[in-house]
Amino acid sequence: MKIISRYIIKEVSYVTLMGFFIFTFFLIMNSLFVMSDLVVKYGVDILTVAKLLVLLLPSTVAVTLPMAFLVGILLTYSRLVQDNEYHGMQACGISIAKVTIPSILLALIVTAGLVLFNNYVLPAANLEYKKVYYEIVKKRSGILIQEHTFIKQFDDYVFYIGEKDNKNELLKNILIFIKDKENSDEPVKVITSKEGEFISDEKSFRIALKLKNGVLQTGSFTEPERLNSIFFAVNYVDLDIQGAMRKKNVADDLKGSREMTAQELYTEMKKGPQSRHDKNWVILELHKKFSLPFAVIAFAIIGIPLGLLTKKGGKITAISFSLVLIFLYYILLSVGQSYGYSGKWNHFTAAWLPNLAMIAISLVLFIAIFMPYIAVKIQSKRVQK
Repeated sequence: MKIISRYIIKEVSYVTLMGFFIFTFFLIMNSLFVMSDLVVKYGVDILTVAKLLVLLLPSTVAVTLPMAFLVGILLTYSRLVQDNEYHGMQACGISIAKVTIPSILLALIVTAGLVLFNNYVLPAANLEYKKVYYEIVKKRSGILIQEHTFIKQFDDYVFYIGEKDNKNELLKNILIFIKDKENSDEPVKVITSKEGEFISDEKSFRIALKLKNGVLQTGSFTEPERLNSIFFAVNYVDLDIQGAMRKKNVADDLKGSREMTAQELYTEMKKGPQSRHDKNWVILELHKKFSLPFAVIAFAIIGIPLGLLTKKGGKITAISFSLVLIFLYYILLSVGQSYGYSGKWNHFTAAWLPNLAMIAISLVLFIAIFMPYIAVKIQSKRVQK
């Protein structure tokens, strides 16, 4: 039995490792294209961009490892069936439970490791990423601003600067268009200001444009005759490039909820109304510290019976099933997060719904596996009578 257990663990681990590198590579490649813009468009040095990519790896690992483990389980058990090794084990009197236990134990070990990883490594990497990106925006935002040019690199805004004083770092005759949020019915907003300057806050990781002596005008495409004007002595416009500095929640002044450990999230939750962070975000992120690693166990529980039931197609069928389950899992996760962050769903339901769905499907699959054995036992009892 020890030989069989080692054999199964070895096979699952090998395929999982291969899948992990493949999934991680594709996700990192997607980020690489985004990061290349920082070098080409914004003149950021390659070493800094490389550091950003390294800091992105932990958030990628948290996603790709459970996915890879599902592929490892499905390919291993479907191959056992295709090569008749599973049937040989059955002929030797080895039960299904003894075939599944090694993978479940491996899943428990990986889950425990991911809990620690998501609780300590991931928050630290997220916070460091935020710091590095802040330094980039802090150094480059002024360089991006040129006279008599429409500047479109900043999220949500289009700038036009009439005059730039590089010596005193002052901007004059500023025109700002606030971009439409995918809704043509929304009011059109334009800010004009006589002068402004860039300011930064290292504690809150914010870059802003401080405007002086200006006016905010709000109009509408459907009702152009309605034009509202608000005059101001001082106004602030938060700046961002490609969304990396955008706040995670409404009160994200220092650490965001995704940059906190479970202990810190629990402390924030206990503060109640006194917490500076959104309650729904804090509670849901606390649940996710454990629900996301538990996906490894959920994928193992559903992958084992599905792999044993795969009789045709071999690797192609197993990979297809893996992709379908991964897609289903992350669709449910996305829906749960959307309703959980808004407070429309119970936080436990929002965080654990994908895992519960996988376990429910696995129960049906295990019943399908055990039904023939149950039918044989019932038939044998009838014959004995």
